[in-house]
Amino acid sequence: MKKVLYVIGLALLAVSCTDDYTDWASPFKNDPEAAKSVTMNIGSVGTIDLATVTTETVKILSPSIEIDDEAEITYQAKIYGPEEGKNAEFEIDSEGCILTSVLEDAVYSLYGRRPVTRNIPMDVVGLVKVGGQTLKAMGSTTLSVIPNTPQISENYYIVGGPNDWAGSAASKELKFQHSGKDVYEDPVFTIIFNAPDGDCWFAIGDDEACDAIANNNDWSKLFGTTKGNGNTDLTGSLDRRYNLSDDGSFCVPAGNKLIKVTLNMMDYAYTIEPLNIAENYYLIGGPGEWNNSKDQKFSHSDKSVFDDPVFTYTFASTGSEMWFAFGDDEAIDAVGEGVWNKLFGTKDDSKDLSGSFDRRYNLDGDHSFCVDGQAKYYRFSVNMMDFTYTITPLNFGEFYYEIGNEGGWSTAHALYSANSDGKYQGYYWLDGEYKFKPNADNWDNDLEYVSGDAMGGTLTDGGGPNCPDPGAGFYRIDLDVAAMTFALKKIEYVSIIGTANGNWDTDTDLTYNKDEGCWEVTCDLNAGEMKFRGNHNWDGDVDLGGSFDSLVHGGSNIAVEAGNYTIKLYISIAGKHHAVVKKN
Repeated sequence: MKKVLYVIGLALLAVSCTDDYTDWASPFKNDPEAAKSVTMNIGSVGTIDLATVTTETVKILSPSIEIDDEAEITYQAKIYGPEEGKNAEFEIDSEGCILTSVLEDAVYSLYGRRPVTRNIPMDVVGLVKVGGQTLKAMGSTTLSVIPNTPQISENYYIVGGPNDWAGSAASKELKFQHSGKDVYEDPVFTIIFNAPDGDCWFAIGDDEACDAIANNNDWSKLFGTTKGNGNTDLTGSLDRRYNLSDDGSFCVPAGNKLIKVTLNMMDYAYTIEPLNIAENYYLIGGPGEWNNSKDQKFSHSDKSVFDDPVFTYTFASTGSEMWFAFGDDEAIDAVGEGVWNKLFGTKDDSKDLSGSFDRRYNLDGDHSFCVDGQAKYYRFSVNMMDFTYTITPLNFGEFYYEIGNEGGWSTAHALYSANSDGKYQGYYWLDGEYKFKPNADNWDNDLEYVSGDAMGGTLTDGGGPNCPDPGAGFYRIDLDVAAMTFALKKIEYVSIIGTANGNWDTDTDLTYNKDEGCWEVTCDLNAGEMKFRGNHNWDGDVDLGGSFDSLVHGGSNIAVEAGNYTIKLYISIAGKHHAVVKKN
């Protein structure tokens, strides 16, 4: 066993996550003197409420050892946490005292900060140095401690602000967000809410305070600022109104769209941030450079940024680890001036695929985001209302599917991506509402409508309505899953054009057969060349040539013999366009 030097007095705490400690049952001895024996009385001191301890040291035992000879005595203790293998060890002076801070740290590390009585198993060793011999006495007891921590509630709410004061206390509508961890391990609560017209006055309440208003018209349990009623300072401390000289209501002057309030209930401190969602946000880093370029711009719907606070940017992978941040115009412009702390970074682990974020100047470092680069693409979505983000790894397949009312919500129509880059296209008859989904046989990860109109707009991952009915007709459908957008182009006409039809200025129109899903015509053709085109133009809606068996956009002219023909043209996705041609 290793040799240990024990000295009477106070010692620093050593916290152990294992049971690697002095063998408490092993006898201490220094041969060859005759053995002596000692008896130790631990002596209880009752429950220690650390909130009432004002001295540098605190008594945790009333120890005594009975021994006839003059001796040097020290005490050593080990307390056990609720998890196996977690304990804390420290020395105790001859009066049974240790540093108050040592006891606090030991209790916090093992049991947390919740201010309830902790009955903690404790082993005690008394070490007696007498006559050249070190003797050991052992005992066990229970140490009762109440941590010195302010009362923290599970929930907090804004009372007043944009809502009626009494009504908001009763409804508890504006609830602070929290991580879900034990509130004594994570005492930070956050809320972002719409500011009213004019100055914004509010207080803060927990369930007890809100219920006291609703049930007894008792407003004294609300929290207010200690700086005085109507104080517009954005930081400070708060307390219950019954401890203040006035009601302590918070006030944020008019002119802001949003107000963010952060509480640290361990310190009873608050921070208020008036917010205005920017019109534009940009990625910095990732596949691009860490500079003030604004090339990597997030996409957004056509709604107001306050009605739709979600911005999205999809970028290609480099195949290896990628680090990035993002910012608004102010932050990116500041980077050009060498100021980096206005960028946004994650409040969580850099490699988390979802979480919350904040300005770097509110964080303890740059807190850049990171992806492993193993997916082909990544979609980065940020919600500027609640400051949360989601990173979605994307490996786009060849096909996406449209499904809707035109097929009784049972027939999925394939859209094709030639480059597997998330950009899909197909041609189909639509009649009613519809959606998009990545799998033909299930609804997992379907895309739904956010904003736009019947001919195009933005999409989201589930949770939204169907895309609106564009009216019965044949459409080219363009879906960009990377940008989360869609667009329709109605194909009013499909026609034959070319010398086989007389000349390159005259169209012979086909008629759409909804039952067979084809465009068809019976007509006379001259010996010559022909193609199929849409909407009587060459704008790219439909421009099919090559061969009847395999029609491609922009394909070569098709030679035909003179005669009467019945033609059925099937237009769907690249590689599947073809015509069935019968000479009558």
